[in-house]
Amino acid sequence: MSNSIGNKIKNKITKNDIYYTPLPVAKRMIEMCNITPEMKVLDPCLGKGVFYDNLPECNKNWCEIEKGKDFFNETEKYDLIIGNPPYSLWNDWLDKTMQLTDKFCYIMGSLNMTPQRLGRIINSGFGITQIELIKIDWWFSASYLVVFEKNKPSIMTANPLVYFCDICKTRCQRGKNGNDVNTCYFVEKPVKEKKGKKK
Repeated sequence: MSNSIGNKIKNKITKNDIYYTPLPVAKRMIEMCNITPEMKVLDPCLGKGVFYDNLPECNKNWCEIEKGKDFFNETEKYDLIIGNPPYSLWNDWLDKTMQLTDKFCYIMGSLNMTPQRLGRIINSGFGITQIELIKIDWWFSASYLVVFEKNKPSIMTANPLVYFCDICKTRCQRGKNGNDVNTCYFVEKPVKEKKGKKK
């Protein structure tokens, strides 16, 4: 990625993108990855070094745009990329990650782990091989620790099953716009009494 694109991305990052990962969470993610000494590992957004500083013996490297090493300018291939990317850059970040490695482990907020985003990863040949749901008390929502590996079967699909009303078998507005969630809008819809004029 060119420096001009990198600068645009740098200017796009907001304070909401800077969520430092707690040490116990970083350590758990490192455990999930089974890192061995011969592996080449990248921390793509160093921050305070919580991942990089706690990696076991391996050939490790880091990027940090604030320190002049832009992840989007990285060209080396890695056995593993591990970290906590900025939320506003998820799609571009994932695309770059999948260019550089066949295995990555990221923390993903529940609002960022969408079917579309997972589909983007799975359709690129990666499977989810490990996933854990966690809650960091002072973060906005629950998060997932996810390991993705190229050419491995996925333990989770990206296409959620959608269940329609079990009575009429359609999207009948059951539970929507104030309708009762336990009543089929078409078949069991209660008849509202018409209000007549008072005499």
